[in-house]
Amino acid sequence: MSTTADSDRNLETGLKIGPLMMREGVTKKHVFTLFFISFFGIAMMNTVGIMQTYLLNEVLKIPQDEQGAIIGTLLIVQELVVIVLVGLAGSISDRWGRPPVFATGFILLAIGYCLYPLVSNEYPVDVVYQLVAFRLFIASGVACVNVMLSSVANDYPIDKTRAKMIAGVFIFNGVGIASLPRFIGGLPERFIQMGYDPVIAGRFAFWIVAGICIMLAVVLLWGLKPGAPAQISKREPLFETLKVGLNEGKKPRILLGYVAAFVSRADLAVVSQFLTAWLVIEGLNQGMTTSEALITATTFYIVIQAFALPWAVIFGILLDKIDRVLGLVLGMSVALIGYASLGVLENPLSNWMYLAAAFVGAGEMGANISATSLIGKEAPDRGRGAVLGMFSLLGAVGIMVVGFVGGWLFDNWKPVGPFLYMAGSNGFLVIAALCVYFLTRGSQQQPDPQTAST
Repeated sequence: MSTTADSDRNLETGLKIGPLMMREGVTKKHVFTLFFISFFGIAMMNTVGIMQTYLLNEVLKIPQDEQGAIIGTLLIVQELVVIVLVGLAGSISDRWGRPPVFATGFILLAIGYCLYPLVSNEYPVDVVYQLVAFRLFIASGVACVNVMLSSVANDYPIDKTRAKMIAGVFIFNGVGIASLPRFIGGLPERFIQMGYDPVIAGRFAFWIVAGICIMLAVVLLWGLKPGAPAQISKREPLFETLKVGLNEGKKPRILLGYVAAFVSRADLAVVSQFLTAWLVIEGLNQGMTTSEALITATTFYIVIQAFALPWAVIFGILLDKIDRVLGLVLGMSVALIGYASLGVLENPLSNWMYLAAAFVGAGEMGANISATSLIGKEAPDRGRGAVLGMFSLLGAVGIMVVGFVGGWLFDNWKPVGPFLYMAGSNGFLVIAALCVYFLTRGSQQQPDPQTAST
């Protein structure tokens, strides 16, 4: 019997919130604080991808055929930092608790957003080097926030409602992503209409985001549960804890979860980093101004996230009822259809884009919930943060690869290239997941009686 199953049977007295059942010691304050942070979390990390387009086109005047390389380079730099820090962040949080690491992440984001809009062609240092230097702070914050969102979402519920809890977190993520980008993306135009020049308008927009990040750090330190719900009584050396993530990867389903992180995190990155840049360029080529094109691009971005929301509910319910490897097959299949559909659009600003965006949103959500739910199911209580840290680590590698490949395709083939690359990646994972399912289904342990009775 698994440690997770044993824990579930011992925690019947835990808090219940609707269909969600929490582990002992988790209160409504902790859960609602997590949902509140989730509303802002992903949107705050994705802001750099949206506002970066404004800087490149309106402030720095970077040629269109050079933007893909810059976007890809910055994404690679960010994920290199994430690769270095994310496993360490998970392990530190296993030892000293989630809130301090979580808060540090948002503070680092705030510092990065304060510095990022200060990039200028007037300095003797090359613009790309300036962007890289400022992006380091954002990247460090992303590493901490990413692994803590996954860790806390998996810490709080018992296993039989884990997928529903993750779905709830993704719903708040989705609502935030569907609403905040339009607000943030419209800030420069609002300040320009107030009489500020484009450079100052951009700075004000970034600094408002920085203020939100500081607010979030304060809220989570106040509201999240200190420590980790499954904190071990005897703390092991830090690097011994790191080994847990590697050792657990010997299990086929956890290894599949790691590969799923590689693909599913890239699914998110390709939308947040390349979609706006692609659509803004299309808008400029069709005679729009930068601000008009940015508004149009964020509109389709919001459509993607809006269609992702109901699928969070659907997948959250479905994944608690079926084998989560089959759930991964389903989620990645929808993502395959979504990204492939972008490649057949003659005009990505036409009404057909709404249909393609709907599939992209459903696939993006399905891929990420199914991948996160699978690793949450398979990861042990002891060292859970290390396993989820490794999950995030492989996700960082996937994002780095899509930054390199996608950036090259964006400049040297066509701007839709990064999305076609993701269509192929999702298709590969569908095949891999089917292989793991047929290889392991006979060796899986019997379901926990408590879970089976529900």
